[in-house]
Amino acid sequence: MLTNVTETSLEAFAELKHSSTLQDQQRKIIAVMKPEQTYTRRALAALAKLETSTASARINSLLDTHIVVVGKTKDPLTRKTVEALQLKA
Repeated sequence: MLTNVTETSLEAFAELKHSSTLQDQQRKIIAVMKPEQTYTRRALAALAKLETSTASARINSLLDTHIVVVGKTKDPLTRKTVEALQLKA
């Protein structure tokens, strides 16, 4: 399904993504993180008391600006390989 998105909407989204203004859920995620400690999305969701899908979406919007992927790790619940996340230095 294609959506007709105006150029101004795309610009607004890009500005929000790189803006210093964070939403409440994004602040919750960053607040529970400690420097130099690695986390999975599932672990951050639990610490921030958010649904995993909600936390994943907020984490994706914070990637490269506030959070970085530093490697891979095994999720203890699913045993699948997932990204290891850390606060950006």
